[in-house]
Amino acid sequence: MLKKVLLAACLGALLPGCTSIEAAATGPQPIGVAPGERTLSMKVDDQSIENTASVNIAKADPDFYNANVNVVSFYASVLLVGEVPTQALKDKAEAVVRSIAEVKQVHNELVIGDASYYKARAVDSYITSRISSALLFTSGFPSSRSKITTSGGIVYLMGKLTHAEADQAVSIISGVSGVEKIVKLVDYLPAVPAEQPAATAGSGPA
Repeated sequence: MLKKVLLAACLGALLPGCTSIEAAATGPQPIGVAPGERTLSMKVDDQSIENTASVNIAKADPDFYNANVNVVSFYASVLLVGEVPTQALKDKAEAVVRSIAEVKQVHNELVIGDASYYKARAVDSYITSRISSALLFTSGFPSSRSKITTSGGIVYLMGKLTHAEADQAVSIISGVSGVEKIVKLVDYLPAVPAEQPAATAGSGPA
């Protein structure tokens, strides 16, 4: 009996600590994660959203087999690009994506028209590759918080960036040949305050 009482007392002492940790972990970011950081679970969720949306869109209407619909998910924000033959299919694709519980918002940039040819898609992929590489190797730029997608020469910048970082990205994108237009689909983060210089010895009022 004494052992049971001691065990109950120990558990009672531990539970408040567990509760406070659980509450601290229920915010928008996991404990210890910097604002905007994309965690492994977020990457898995994005991949799951893309796979689910692509399959469900194809099943929603047989006319999608004659269309070109690309689903891009980043931070659970979904971008739809490509070409569909009718407004009805454009709306249906968006409705399918919005029905996925994990999706936070949808940017429907589908164009009504004939599906693009392989050559045009290859050019878009090349532009995306060049921009992504340029951002990756730009010192100080948080490429892990940004994603580039190109469709029909239009470059879509997605991610979580400060205004300064987004402007820096736009400047880099503008320097790549073949870019016809830049669309920013950015969730802006607050600017990081500059570090104050350390006070020197003897400074201050005399």
